[in-house]
Amino acid sequence: MRTQDELTKLTRDVLGEDYVELSIGKYTLTEDIEEKTAWIVCQLHQVGHGPLSAVEGKGVGFIDALFSGLKQALVSHYPSIGHIHFIDFVVGGDFRAAKKSQGAHTDAPGHVRLTIENAAGREFLFETTSPSISASSVCVVVRAVEHFVNAELAVLRVYDWIEDARKRSRPDLADTYIQRLADLVQNASYSESIERRKSAVTP
Repeated sequence: MRTQDELTKLTRDVLGEDYVELSIGKYTLTEDIEEKTAWIVCQLHQVGHGPLSAVEGKGVGFIDALFSGLKQALVSHYPSIGHIHFIDFVVGGDFRAAKKSQGAHTDAPGHVRLTIENAAGREFLFETTSPSISASSVCVVVRAVEHFVNAELAVLRVYDWIEDARKRSRPDLADTYIQRLADLVQNASYSESIERRKSAVTP
């Protein structure tokens, strides 16, 4: 089984310059602590291409609202996003690394670790560190979603390569691409996406 780093490299190799980088620069958060409900509104950007999708999410907290909003915004285009979920979310502060030598050390770098599980039960780990815990939290969620968006794009591209190789009577190439596809589907479930692609090309 491929490691997560190997899967990421394979995805980047397949997509090349078409690899999608996502970011969120600003967000608005409203949270009712007593009701245990949070609402978030933000704009998801594709780096180098501008705004990609408006995001509005609701959840029991900030991160739940963000992840729910991202899934809702993207699942119609990337069905695999609907088959992933959190299993661990850890926030910590490296207070010894705080820049200030005096005071409360509230400027300590915030480290966030997120573990996501796919439909097959495989776990994927994402981590990030920044001076802001909230910024680190947003970044790590976006990185996780970015991983699965690109994995799906790579699966569809390799599927197209397989079909093209078969049309050109190149079973050698088809076999090579089939192995790549077998590796890529370790990321998530892509049956719905592939069925869509089949329907789109069927006369």
